[in-house]
Amino acid sequence: MSELPGKKISALNEELTAADPALVGNEALLVALLSGSDDCIKILDLDGRLQFMSEGGKRVMEVDDFPALKGCPWPDFWLDEGNVAAKAAIEACRNGKPARFLSAASTVKGNSKFWDVRVMPVLGADGRPTHILSISTDITQTRTAEMAARESQVQAKVALAAAEMGVWQCRVIDGKFVDLIGDDRAVEMLGGTAGKKASFEEFLARLAPEDRSRLAAEAAKAMDPAGDGIMDVEYRIVSGQGAPHVWIHARAQALASTGGKRLIGTVRDVSQRKDAEAREAMLGAELQHRIKNTLAMVSAIASQTLRGDDIADRRAAFSARLQALGNAHDILTAKAWSGAPMQSVVQKALSPHMAGPDRIVLDGPPVELGARQALSMALTIHELATNAAKYGALSVPGGKVLIDWSLGTADAANQGAFRFTWRETGGPPVAEPTLKGFGSRLITRVLAADFEGEVSIDYAPGGVVCTLASSLPTSSVSSLS
Repeated sequence: MSELPGKKISALNEELTAADPALVGNEALLVALLSGSDDCIKILDLDGRLQFMSEGGKRVMEVDDFPALKGCPWPDFWLDEGNVAAKAAIEACRNGKPARFLSAASTVKGNSKFWDVRVMPVLGADGRPTHILSISTDITQTRTAEMAARESQVQAKVALAAAEMGVWQCRVIDGKFVDLIGDDRAVEMLGGTAGKKASFEEFLARLAPEDRSRLAAEAAKAMDPAGDGIMDVEYRIVSGQGAPHVWIHARAQALASTGGKRLIGTVRDVSQRKDAEAREAMLGAELQHRIKNTLAMVSAIASQTLRGDDIADRRAAFSARLQALGNAHDILTAKAWSGAPMQSVVQKALSPHMAGPDRIVLDGPPVELGARQALSMALTIHELATNAAKYGALSVPGGKVLIDWSLGTADAANQGAFRFTWRETGGPPVAEPTLKGFGSRLITRVLAADFEGEVSIDYAPGGVVCTLASSLPTSSVSSLS
């Protein structure tokens, strides 16, 4: 049984007297407490019927007419498990024991709230329960926040499991990484054993030596106050016993922490992707090797077939065109045939003609060409440069070639205006040829078709000018800046 109420009242009066004697027996103090509190304070009889509700309680329960509620069974305010808990609390108070439970209940106006309910017996002079005191605290906001946090945690856990990612973190104190912790998946990926605490030293021991400098550089960049605080790196964990290394992709964010910083991030096993990339690179290299062998065979067949001094120039032109095509293939293979930089395509095609300084000037922004455009552009540059070396600006000491290109802003139809110009100056006087050869047809037909644009060749007396105007989708010709 609890301490007799007389003793508690006496102790309370002593404390109030110490504060101010006028507070003892002051009914205004009781009114202020009951009306000022946002807790719903109720007094029940021993059968659990509602007898009294504080002004603050009426406010939080949205009660406008308490007499209509007086005498109602208090457990009926609660549903399901809450109703059971309320009845059990009343029974406990009858036996002189307090109780507590959490449950949802609606206000009189039907607004659902979640409550922390404390129930305790009110004892008479003989120490036996005479009434029951119920204090309900509205914890709806806290409960909602907890439920949202729990739901977010579940969603994150499901997402991480689906992506096969692990979560880890470590502290960085005075530039040293300490307290490496993570979930089981992360610990295993970092070279540890699930269920056991891993140290950063153990992780470093499993890290491939050739990847340590790259990881250190990425970590230092993340720690740099002037940076974005993001670490994004791939490295290998040594499996041992002849097993292949495990490739890990780690991404983390640096955050301020007590005495230093923390890195919090994820890890993911990317070994399968790395293996696929290696196989793709090997297949690409093999394909390129076979293409070059095929081109070499075609060149050998052509040389044997086109023998004779009377067609030596055509034989040389054919071989040069095959070489230009092979050079373009090299650039595309380096990027897995996803495209090629305009600058690289032009420079590679011009390589046989870059003899003197400033003879050929390139000017244009970083632009990525599609595979088809890269091949036709390479052959076009080869034809223009060969013609310039024989008859145009590159055939005399003072001649120059100016090459420029640009990529306009995409319009509403997602079209990017691509323009390319070849301009010769300082060469011999130019006259339009009476017969159009393979080079001219290649430029005006193939280049125009592959870029879905228009090509013009102006044989101006001061030098040949070739212009390409295209409106390809930006996915085919795109800026890299």
